[in-house]
Amino acid sequence: MSRPISRRPMSRTAYQASVAALKTAHPWLAKQVVEPAPGHLAVLAHFVGQCELLMKPADYRHLPLFCATNQRDKLSLRVELVGASINKDRALLDLIEAARHAAQQHCPVCSAPVIGGDANAGQGVRCKQHEATIGLFAEDVKRNHKLAVAAGLLPAATKPEKSVRGEPLDPSIDEAVHALVQSSPDMKPPAAAPEQPAPQAPRATPQIAFLDAAGLRSFVERHRAKPDEKAKRAQYIAERIRAAGHERRKLGELPDDWPQLIEDFQRDFPNFAELADVMHDHFALHAMGDGRVEWSPILLVGPAGIGKTEAARWLAARLSLPFRVIDMASTQSSSPLAGSESFWSNSEPGVVFELLAYQPLANPVIVLDELDKTDQQRQYDPLAALYTLLEPRSARDFIDLSIRDFAINASHVNWVATANSTEGIPAPLLSRMTVLQMQAPTPEQVAHIAQQIYGRMRAESSWGSAFAPRLDELVVDKLKNLPPRALGLVLKRALGRAAREEQDHIRVSDLPDMSSPSRNPMGFMA
Repeated sequence: MSRPISRRPMSRTAYQASVAALKTAHPWLAKQVVEPAPGHLAVLAHFVGQCELLMKPADYRHLPLFCATNQRDKLSLRVELVGASINKDRALLDLIEAARHAAQQHCPVCSAPVIGGDANAGQGVRCKQHEATIGLFAEDVKRNHKLAVAAGLLPAATKPEKSVRGEPLDPSIDEAVHALVQSSPDMKPPAAAPEQPAPQAPRATPQIAFLDAAGLRSFVERHRAKPDEKAKRAQYIAERIRAAGHERRKLGELPDDWPQLIEDFQRDFPNFAELADVMHDHFALHAMGDGRVEWSPILLVGPAGIGKTEAARWLAARLSLPFRVIDMASTQSSSPLAGSESFWSNSEPGVVFELLAYQPLANPVIVLDELDKTDQQRQYDPLAALYTLLEPRSARDFIDLSIRDFAINASHVNWVATANSTEGIPAPLLSRMTVLQMQAPTPEQVAHIAQQIYGRMRAESSWGSAFAPRLDELVVDKLKNLPPRALGLVLKRALGRAAREEQDHIRVSDLPDMSSPSRNPMGFMA
């Protein structure tokens, strides 16, 4: 029986040579950040080649933004092409998603294949040989393994008393390692704990049956005889579905620190305590099972500008779930949700199909914004598709009107609707949702929110470090009577004025006029 292939970690020198070779092969990478894990170099090289297929000569003259790094054993990619079309941006996002998932199937240390890696998980997966090691390069792995063995954190490997040439082994190396461990109090073995519970086996990522593969094949075959454009479109749709997972889909999981996530949400959205309580119930329930992120459809009712949509966006970002907002006030039919009829020449799938079929997670967050302002007097009811989508049983077999050959499982979508009131929303829809009344934040809560928004603006901007860590209390006092939606706009304007004066903080005089009844300089209403 053949022995399994043993892959070795890469030395720092070999790694640096490989990165240099990659930059030589693709000169436009010369001034870009290329620092992936050693085991992800092959995946990155393939990704770079795919990116170049999307580029034009102008993209090389105006170098794109490219950043490839390693974060917690995962490949992190950021690419932006100058002046790219919407379709090209979408294609680039698909390539990034595919590369991230491909990287998760390889050990970041030695590139050995691993099973079960998920690009949306908080931590990358290492192979069996290196799952208990620390570090990425051969030198680090070897040194940290010796220290861990000497500290009693890993079992010592049995070794012969003599070398292969019959010479006695030099014990000085082990003595030096032992002395180093004893001199480092953090590395000393912990006190004996005889009755510690055995560590739990890692939980498998939950998956669902997403569609019938036979129906997908039937869809492609039926379009083969049609005009070239429609045949290519059918083939393109099928290829994207297969790339995202074919007939199966994964479900995004709760992070290990989800209770901390709830606390952070309550801190950033103090007036959304009821929503935080509902989320806490759902998360606690599913944490006892397979850890999936799932909640019943929720309707947030409250005044405009208090942060209803932003709260949903925050949750999706922290849970690493796909996110989409649908403006129901401007929707003229159900086609944005359920697609347009296939007999139209410009028929296109709806948001639900695109969001589920073209990416690997089946539990995205979809926001139905301003649900109460939907015009239901039109010939085609914009709310018609929701009667199916908000009911889990019927959503399991959701059929997009543009692609009737097969159904998809849309029962795991996490829905959040927003409205100023429940008037105008049909009772059958209200019965399918948990209705939460959201209150406008108090001035004290707005003051807290203002500091949070200011902190995020500093952290997410290249110029953030030029300004003071916190807002002056006099400035906060002027801001606390504004709606949360207005805070970001006002602060951005004030920061611009402070920059013009070369100040490192915002003064009250930098705030735009917020009290003049004759004009509204920021373009918002309370």
